[in-house]
Amino acid sequence: MSLPKVGIIFLSFPTSNGREDISRCLSSLEKLDYPRELVELICVESKGSREPIKPWFDQTWLAKSGTTLPRISYLFLEKEIGFSGNNNLGLEKARELGCELVYLLNEDTDVDSLFLRTAVERMQSDEKIAIVQSLMLLGQERERINSSGNAYHFLGFGYSNDYKALRSALSTLRPSEIGYASGAAALVRVSVLNGGQLFDEKFFSYHEDTDISLLLRSKGWKIVVEPASIIWHHYQFGKAKINYYWMERNRWVLMLSFYRIWTLILIAPMALVMDLALSLFAIKNGWFDMKRKQIKELFDPKFWKWIRARRRAIQKSRTVGDRELLRLAVADIRFQEESVRNPVLEYIGNPIMKVYWVIVKLLIV
Repeated sequence: MSLPKVGIIFLSFPTSNGREDISRCLSSLEKLDYPRELVELICVESKGSREPIKPWFDQTWLAKSGTTLPRISYLFLEKEIGFSGNNNLGLEKARELGCELVYLLNEDTDVDSLFLRTAVERMQSDEKIAIVQSLMLLGQERERINSSGNAYHFLGFGYSNDYKALRSALSTLRPSEIGYASGAAALVRVSVLNGGQLFDEKFFSYHEDTDISLLLRSKGWKIVVEPASIIWHHYQFGKAKINYYWMERNRWVLMLSFYRIWTLILIAPMALVMDLALSLFAIKNGWFDMKRKQIKELFDPKFWKWIRARRRAIQKSRTVGDRELLRLAVADIRFQEESVRNPVLEYIGNPIMKVYWVIVKLLIV
């Protein structure tokens, strides 16, 4: 089977570690085991108020375009358009260059030489696969897992499966369907997007990868992980306060957009209990102003105009019911770091949600 042309969409952020991260990743891409003429490296920078990284990039890396690295296209914007907008811009360029697939790659990664070839082979093995996520290992602890595919909670939350587990200890690690794919390391079939975007730019940040995974699953496509495709993610836990707003707002957008009315009625009691618990948690941890901002948006007519338009389009295009859409949804929330563990949720909330979800799953259609 012939290999397709792939565009690697690489977001070059001008952060404090930007140059170090970019150099590490691009150095690993120089060892890529995939025909160089079939790869386009599409770098996207939207700098906003920050010092641009492009002059340094041009001086340090551009000369390697088409030689030790694939051909490089560098897209630069003066204004900041967020993770969603940057990737959409990269997709537009990939289409222009004739790419059949695009690989979304974070700048704070480095890659195994076979990461792309093995992801492509997995994609080619099944014409119903829309997204292949690579196995993400931690850059700092290179045999420990960052994500073996992401879990989707029926209340719109998401988290990494097998976080910090030793890869060698997981005998069950194999190619499989997953709740959703991480936008940090995912191969996407361009044709499934039907000429549209990768991400809804109103998400700006957080849950945009969940959104596209749910959208494609609602149309009958598969989202899978390929453990033979390996990248290392130099992940650091920590969130600016504004990110709590994006996470909370966007998980509500997911539920209100995708779930049918009957499903929304069924989950409403637990969703309201969770929201009350999260408000108390936000007060305790100093980010209730972000939760209040999210709640306030629920009373904004512009928010509901957006939701109605999204919902109408999603419900019109879907080919599966909520039972199939939520087949892989989980009912427990696992903690990614000890610093954010909540014993009340772990020992009381999770068991209650598991029982609740067992019952609800029997009733949704």
